[in-house]
Amino acid sequence: MTDQERRFLAAVRDVLKEAGFAESAEGAEGVHTVQHARGVMVGWMPEEIRSVRVRRRGPRRGRTVGRKDLPGLRHAFGLALAAAFRNAGFAVETRGDEWLLVLQPEHRPEL
Repeated sequence: MTDQERRFLAAVRDVLKEAGFAESAEGAEGVHTVQHARGVMVGWMPEEIRSVRVRRRGPRRGRTVGRKDLPGLRHAFGLALAAAFRNAGFAVETRGDEWLLVLQPEHRPEL
């Protein structure tokens, strides 16, 4: 990880802290960050969902077995996080109801 990537990840974590969302330990319930080529993925894993998920790496969708879904709560959480990141000056993309991608400022979308 480069110094620039470390600073960006630290800035993302600072926004999470300011918004009242402390990052959780790996495998624990709560907010998680995952490095991405274009920035940092941020997601939330409540205990009710975490307990029935298949162990996997990264934020890929489609590997969940029989999970209970909390669409309204996930949507509200995603809106709150996206607003916090946008208010801090970050560009954000939604990745389904489970993840947000906080884009590095230097990233340029491909045309």
